[in-house]
Amino acid sequence: MDVWIRAIVIILGSIIGSGGLWAYLQNRDSKKNATTRLLMGMAYDRITAMGLEYIERGSVTKDEYEELEKFFYKPYKALGGNGVAERVMRDVASLPFRPHNMHPGVFRNRENEGVISNVRVVSRPEQADAG
Repeated sequence: MDVWIRAIVIILGSIIGSGGLWAYLQNRDSKKNATTRLLMGMAYDRITAMGLEYIERGSVTKDEYEELEKFFYKPYKALGGNGVAERVMRDVASLPFRPHNMHPGVFRNRENEGVISNVRVVSRPEQADAG
């Protein structure tokens, strides 16, 4: 029985000490790090682009703020991000909230209040029954 225990210990020691195992673990970690860096870069880009747009506009809607914070800033912060994105987010948080209907002219035809009448409708001619 003592021989089997020695054999198992030697096998386990060889596996743990082998360079192949450590190379595999390091490669897996480097891929994970690359993915994390990529996600952080994308989140950083969206936080700064959207945040600077809101800052330039001088206001933010409640939904815009919540989306920026929940889907971009909090995950970015949890992954260890900070710096410029944190500063932009702090500036966005200090902006006044504006209502969603700030630009109703975009959605409304002035001639027919609340109705969009300048829509082109394209229809296909009906085909006669072939049967």
